[in-house]
Amino acid sequence: MGDGRSGDGVTLLLLNGLPGVGKSSVAAALAAVRPGTLVLDVDVVRALVSGDPAGTAEPARRLALDMARSYLRAGGDVVVPQLVARPDQVARFARAATDGGARFAHALLEADPATLARRVADDDAAHRRGLDADAVAAYAAGLRQVARLPGVVRVDAGTGDADAVAGRVRALLEG
Repeated sequence: MGDGRSGDGVTLLLLNGLPGVGKSSVAAALAAVRPGTLVLDVDVVRALVSGDPAGTAEPARRLALDMARSYLRAGGDVVVPQLVARPDQVARFARAATDGGARFAHALLEADPATLARRVADDDAAHRRGLDADAVAAYAAGLRQVARLPGVVRVDAGTGDADAVAGRVRALLEG
């Protein structure tokens, strides 16, 4: 990833998981060792869309998918740290990879509920404000469905060491 290869060597990697699992940290660690990798955080794109936050999710996701396709076509890798708890939404990322002439890889980062709760409580990230137990439970239920999709690689991210988790993701996806 991220070395300017084209065709089969280009990858769109979806780093999926519950809030607090370390998706953004792992994405940054992967990109740090693979210059040229686009870390495409849909929450950052969402913040660029004006209006009521409730109405910005879908426009931001469409824009992010278009950005991914474009970057993949240019020969660069894309890492998307994003909670995607519905199989139909995962399929949109897979289609973007195919449309961009790239391979799709999907890593589901996991940690125990107590670890996730502690990380979320210790973090004041804007996209986690107002996240309640019912919302987390709904996301977890969706991720259980997503985990059964073909090709999903489940990765223990409970240690909190983003570099170590990135190493496991890299080994699983390239190995």
